[in-house]
Amino acid sequence: MLRSHRLPFLPLTLAVLIAGCASAPQELGDLPRTPQASADKILEDADRYSGAEANLLRLYAAQAASDAGAHEKTMSILQRIPQSDLPLDQQIRFSQLQAISAMALNEPKIALRALQHPSISRIDTLPLDEQLHIQRLQAEANDQVGDHLKAAEQRIFMHGLLPANAQPANLQAIWEGISQISPEELQAAAATSTGELAAWVELALIDQTLNNLDLQVRALKQWQQENPGHPAAQQLPASLSQLIELHSSRPQHIALLLPFQGELAAAAQALRDGFLAAQYQAYSEGLDQPEVSLYDSTAYSDLDAFYRQAMADGVEWVIGPLEREQVSRIAAMPELPLPTLALNYTDSPVPEGKALFQFGLAPEDEARSAAAQAWAQGHRRMAALTASTGWGERAYQAFQQSWQEMGGVLIGREVVDEPAAMSGQIGELLRIRQSEQRGQQIQRLLGNSVVVQPTPRQDLDALFITAGPLQARQIMPTLAFQYAGDLPVYATSHVYQVGGDQNNDLDGILVAETPWLVSRSDSLYESVTQNWPQAGGPLGRLYAMGIDAQRIFTRLPQMQQYPETTVNGATGILSLSPDGRVSRELSWGVIEDGRLTQAPALLPAP
Repeated sequence: MLRSHRLPFLPLTLAVLIAGCASAPQELGDLPRTPQASADKILEDADRYSGAEANLLRLYAAQAASDAGAHEKTMSILQRIPQSDLPLDQQIRFSQLQAISAMALNEPKIALRALQHPSISRIDTLPLDEQLHIQRLQAEANDQVGDHLKAAEQRIFMHGLLPANAQPANLQAIWEGISQISPEELQAAAATSTGELAAWVELALIDQTLNNLDLQVRALKQWQQENPGHPAAQQLPASLSQLIELHSSRPQHIALLLPFQGELAAAAQALRDGFLAAQYQAYSEGLDQPEVSLYDSTAYSDLDAFYRQAMADGVEWVIGPLEREQVSRIAAMPELPLPTLALNYTDSPVPEGKALFQFGLAPEDEARSAAAQAWAQGHRRMAALTASTGWGERAYQAFQQSWQEMGGVLIGREVVDEPAAMSGQIGELLRIRQSEQRGQQIQRLLGNSVVVQPTPRQDLDALFITAGPLQARQIMPTLAFQYAGDLPVYATSHVYQVGGDQNNDLDGILVAETPWLVSRSDSLYESVTQNWPQAGGPLGRLYAMGIDAQRIFTRLPQMQQYPETTVNGATGILSLSPDGRVSRELSWGVIEDGRLTQAPALLPAP
C-alpha cells in the first residue's frame, strides 16, 4: 500500500517570505519546512526571477503541489525545471517529488526511472530520515512493478536503520512482497541469494511448495532452528504462525462423503484416491495423520441422518458431498453439525457464518482465468464463441463479468450449436462478408487484375471459446479459412480430449487447465500416476481435486482470516472468497501437434 509522503525541508536559515519576497532563496535550506503559499502563488513569484532562483522557487511550488495532493500539477511543474542545472541536493529533491507523484498516479515505472537519476547515488549526503524515505520509495516502486525480490533486498538493507516502531511494518512488507513471487522464481532466487534474503526465500518456498500442513509445520520449525537470528524467526509472519496453531488443533477424524455407487462412482473413487494419496505423503515421512472414514452419499436421502451417524462415529470434519443437489440441500440446512468442505457448488445463498465451504472444478474459474490472461497479454477487445450448454453459458457469463470489470470490451458473441451454420456465424462475427464486398468494389474500380484478399475486422484482438472437442475442431479450421488463423484463441478445458489423438485441428489454442495436467510438476504426480495410470488422463482433474481437498481443508480458517492467502495446488492457485467458495487460477497450455503442452511465458501483445 502506498504511504503518504510529505517531504521535510531543511531548517530555515534565511527569513524568507515567498509571498512578496524582496530577494529569492538560494538553496533548499532557505525554504520553510512547510510551504505557506499555494503552488500557483509561488509560481507567480518564480516568474519574476531567472536561473537558479527561479528553479528553486519552482521546485518549492512542486513541493507545495505534492503536499496538497495535486500530483499531476507537481509533474507539470517539474517539467519546467531543468534537473541537470540544479545543485545536487535539489536534484535529489526533484527526483523524490517526481517519484512520489508518479506513485500516487499509479506510474511506478516512472517513479523508478526518477529514482535511478545519478544524483540518487549520493543520498548518503542527506540526513538519515531522508535517505530512508528514498529507499522506501524505491522498495514500494519495485513492489508495484512486480520486482518483489529487489524490493525485499532494499527493505532488508534499511531495516536495521529504521526506528524500532517502524520495523514490524517493514518486516510485514518484506513478507507480503516475497509471498507474491512464483515458486519457479523463488527456486531460481534460492540458487543465487545469500544471507538474510536467502532465508526469506526459503521461508516463502515452505509456504508455497509444501502444501501439506504437516510437512509445512515441520519445515517451519526446522527453519526457525536453523535461522535463530533472523528477524522472522522470533516472530513468524501472522499467516505462518496461524499454520502452527491450525496444526495443533487440527481434526483427528475426517469423513469422506462421496457417491461410491451409481454414475458418479468413478469420479468418487478418483477423489478418494487423490485425498488418501495426499494423506499418505505425510504419513510415509513419519507424520501422524487424521483417521479417515468413508461414507456413501447415495445411501443417505436424509443428510441429517448422515451427520448424526458421523458425529456418533467421532467425525470432526466432513469432505463432500459431490452431487450438486446434495450440496444445495446442505446449504439449505439451518445449521451444520460439523464443518463441511463440499466438493461442488450450489446456486443457493449460504448464510454468513455457516461452516460450509465449497470447492469444485467449475468452468467459471477457467473463464475468469482466460479473461485475466488475455488482459495481461494486452488484449482489450474480444469476442466469444460459446456452446449452448449449461456449463457453456455459465463460463461465458463469468468471462463477460470479469472481462468488463477489468475494462475490456466484448464486441460480439455467437452461440455455435449447429455445425452447418458455424461457418456463417464466424464469418459474421469477423465481418468477412463486408471485407469481401469492399474488395469487389475495389476490383470494379481498378479492374479484375487487382487481387484483394479479405481481412477480418481490425478491432478484434482475440477470441474466447467455450465448446466441446467436436465443435472446436470445426472452429479452428474455419478461422483459418476466414483469414483469421493468427487470431489468439483462449478456451476452457472442455475444448480438447485429455490424452486423445483427435486434437490435431486444435493446434494453437490456448487452454486453461489444471497444473496437474499441464506442468505435471506436483510432488505427488509421479507416484499417483504410477499407482493409478488413469490419473494422467481425463480423470486426472478429479485425482488432483482430491489431493487439493486434503491440502486445503485444514487451512480454510487461515484462508478465511487472511483473504490474500493462496495455495499452489494441483488444480490451480487456490484462494477463498468471502462466501466460502474456493476459486482457482488455472495454468495455461497450448495445443501443439494435437497434444497439450505447457505454454511458454506469455508476453504482452505488441
